[in-house]
Amino acid sequence: MNKKTVLSALLASLLVVGLANAEDKAAVAPAASTETTATAAPAVPAPAATETAKAPTTDATVDTALLNEKLKPLFGDVPDSIKPTPVSGVFEAKFGTELIYVSADGRYFFSGDLIDGTSRTNLSEQSRTVERKDMLAKVEDKDAVIFKAKGEQKHLLTVFTDVDCGYCVKLHKEVNQLNEAGVSVRYLAYPRAGIGSESYKKIVNVWCADDKQDALTKSKAGETIAAKECENPVAKEFELGQKLGVNGTPALFTEDGTMIPGYRPADQLVKILDDMKTKVN
Repeated sequence: MNKKTVLSALLASLLVVGLANAEDKAAVAPAASTETTATAAPAVPAPAATETAKAPTTDATVDTALLNEKLKPLFGDVPDSIKPTPVSGVFEAKFGTELIYVSADGRYFFSGDLIDGTSRTNLSEQSRTVERKDMLAKVEDKDAVIFKAKGEQKHLLTVFTDVDCGYCVKLHKEVNQLNEAGVSVRYLAYPRAGIGSESYKKIVNVWCADDKQDALTKSKAGETIAAKECENPVAKEFELGQKLGVNGTPALFTEDGTMIPGYRPADQLVKILDDMKTKVN
């Protein structure tokens, strides 16, 4: 059982017994156009806008050692980082891409998204995006199946895919259109049925093929790829997808770590990517 599963299960258990004294229950936000393996994480609705936004707290008095001591027995490890939030006395503890919020004395904590009601900014998603970018940057090109942009590369799109996923097949049919628009598509393996499943074996055959691009295209077209064993990253990429919050395929990630769940037509994807780059610049 990975750390994300343990964290989610423990939070659910503690919330049930009322540790966080939560009275309101968040609604589940389903991902569009994906084939899923698990229920999507609860989404917290944004609060009503207020007239002024508080500046980030400068609580330099937080006792990191104390919080580590409080959290380690509950989550099996200390957080990767603890930092202040704009809410005085509340700190963000990060476990990979999983976040919890904890009081300065470590007595109270809650899970969910922290949203700035004035700017309507999801501060939790901002933190997750940074972490996702760092994690994806560590994946080597040799472990991916890459369809490069024609001419100048304007965007790089990382896609977690499953050869037995209908929406993945639909997206793959438009890869050439994306390449023509300057988008390189970098595929990572995510067999939704899990390690050791038939889908897993099929995608391993693709990743072990001499021509991975051709094998992936043929596999998505329903052709059988010759069984071949090799040292491959499929299990590692499946685990990475879970850490990144992937619960269905295709799951798309931009270069800055933004997650785009579900299938989108090529022209829509190009517009999304162009708009994002314009905002950054």
